[in-house]
Amino acid sequence: MNEPTDFRYRLAKVWRYAGLYGWSRTINKVIGRMRWMRLPRFGQKKDAADTSFIGCGQFAFTSLAFFLRKRQGAIFLDAYDTDPQQAETLAKFYRFRSVAPTLATLLANPSLKRVYIASNHASHTPYAVALLARGVDVYLEKPIAVTRAQLAELRAAQRQSSARLYAGYNRPYASGIQLLRPYVTGGPTTGAFSLSCVVNGHRIPFDHWYRRPEEGSRICGNLGHWIDLMMHVLAWRGLPDWFDIGIVRANPAEPDDNLTITFTTDRHDLISLMLTARSEPFEGVSEQINLQYNDLIAHIDDFRRMTLWQGKHRERWRFSPKDVGHERATLQPFRADNRDWWEVELSTLLTLHISEQVNSGSLTSRFKIAEELARLEADTVTIVRTLPTHEHPDRRRYPAELYESSPVASGIDESLPDYPEASAYGAAL
Repeated sequence: MNEPTDFRYRLAKVWRYAGLYGWSRTINKVIGRMRWMRLPRFGQKKDAADTSFIGCGQFAFTSLAFFLRKRQGAIFLDAYDTDPQQAETLAKFYRFRSVAPTLATLLANPSLKRVYIASNHASHTPYAVALLARGVDVYLEKPIAVTRAQLAELRAAQRQSSARLYAGYNRPYASGIQLLRPYVTGGPTTGAFSLSCVVNGHRIPFDHWYRRPEEGSRICGNLGHWIDLMMHVLAWRGLPDWFDIGIVRANPAEPDDNLTITFTTDRHDLISLMLTARSEPFEGVSEQINLQYNDLIAHIDDFRRMTLWQGKHRERWRFSPKDVGHERATLQPFRADNRDWWEVELSTLLTLHISEQVNSGSLTSRFKIAEELARLEADTVTIVRTLPTHEHPDRRRYPAELYESSPVASGIDESLPDYPEASAYGAAL
């Protein structure tokens, strides 16, 4: 995020990005920084707009709006941002129907069906709760909550709403991860995982808003991506009962940066997530992922290449353009075969636990899934009881066995009917 302004540097970066992402998206990224033109009107139907944006920054411009326009066409309704210039330039380029001067104006539009939220992290949950209460589908960029209270509020709002909720954690939708999954699920489900992720992240100033505790720090803002990916991969086999978590940090004065988080489990998994950000990576965030499970070994090189070994068998894939899953994740509201929502809730709960651990200065902790879920459920039920009853058609309950070892399991409201597909989740867990 801190880059030289030299013209030759920028030109070299554009050239390199074109090799990674293709020219159309690279040019779009450049325009997103400059905000100086608009798309042509061809193919645009005035009666098709039903999708609005809250938060109109660079990610909304170069990822969310880019892929929606590419795959769904001219569906853009209203743009809203606390910075009017951001909203105006996004709306001008993608030809939104209008710029909403207030959130109330956006909510009052009778054509509104769904909203993409890409605002500052602490505001994600309040916006989503307001939209769900009005029956509007929500695509919520990560993190979906920055405190446990927010997560409980979001769950309560989801249960009381007829609308759908999606999360912007994209790596489970990357081609490499989707290709890897059947190699794990197609074999014995009794093994232990060894998983390492080394992430070269953006160098962020100490006073950047990402680093503020009230915004969830870099733990929620950045490392949450790989905590979520870890949870997604473990769910292929079935989750452990607990995680023992260790934190090694390079500088106690910057506890959320240049650190390694390790996980061991009762199922003998060994997982390491390392975030290093000592300089700005020229090609953007890069990552190396190594996985071993039974006789399967896989290496993902920055989601550009993947090599897989299983015994004497070897396969290689190349992903061009680089695919970290942004396109497929963005299209969740228009697809049926999406990931299970409970994975997102649980990975968020674990991320919040780690964020609290980092903020407290503690270097070790144990996260017991049953106890943590029971606490969250009790908090959610308390909120639900204060709201009008409106059963959510897609309310996903965790399997009851996850609560069996919890001393606070009595906090679960058993009067709420189980989600119809709970048995399927039980098998996954």
